[in-house]
Order: sequence, then C-alpha cells, then structure tokens
Amino acid sequence: MKVSKQQQRNRINSEIIDHPFTDYWDIFILKHQHPVNIACHVLGLIIFYGLLALVWELNNPWLALGLPLSQIVGLAGHYFFERSHIDLQDAIFSWRASWCLGKLLWRLLIGKYSDDIQQRKEILKQYQLSFKASLIQRNRVC
Repeated sequence: MKVSKQQQRNRINSEIIDHPFTDYWDIFILKHQHPVNIACHVLGLIIFYGLLALVWELNNPWLALGLPLSQIVGLAGHYFFERSHIDLQDAIFSWRASWCLGKLLWRLLIGKYSDDIQQRKEILKQYQLSFKASLIQRNRVC
C-alpha cells in the first residue's frame, strides 16, 4: 500500500496506521493528549510571544535568536512525554501547526480541550472497531 505525501504528514504515531481524520486539528489533538506535553507546548508559546514582545520593547532584534527555543520545548514534550509522528515542516514552521497551537491554547483557557481529546479518541475507537469488523467480515467471505 503506497502512502501519499499528505498521509505521511498526517500520521499520528507508529501504532495508528490509518485513521478517519482529514482535518489537521483532529490529528493534532491526538498527538497532544499528555498533560506534560501540552504544558511544554504552552510554555513554548509563552517563550515565543514573550521573546517577540522583548524584541519590540527593548528594540533588540538579537533576542529573536532565542525563538527556536520555543520549538525545542515543544519537541522535548514529544520526546520525553508523548511520542508521536512529528512532521519536519510542522516542527520548523507551518501555518497549520501555528493555528492549531493557538487553538490549543484557546481551548485550554475555556476548558474545552479535554472534551476535544475524548471526542477524537471515541471517533478513532469507533473507526478502528468498524475497520476490524470489516476485516473479519471479509475473511469470513473468503
């Protein structure tokens, strides 16, 4: 089975080969479930915007050299607490990852992110159950 470039970018992790999600936000949620990984990403956002504010306030563009620290903190969250597929483009910079990080922060602030996780996990579970059932049915026919 050949995997498209988009499917490769939208992998969740090495255990979840196939999933029903086409919207990256759904995939992002499943890659960001562990509380410490989520905290690392929020800390990364604080570092990123804090450094930008300091660059502006102190009129010191050299401080912008610290911006990659925000990505390192997020990557550390994945490395140490929640191993999932990390697309290189998303790790460096992508609009989809930036948008999802902002949405993650907002959903956390309004107390809805844990509901988002549970919803996506249930959708994935139902998909996997129906996929398994179709395989069993197909094997019975053969």
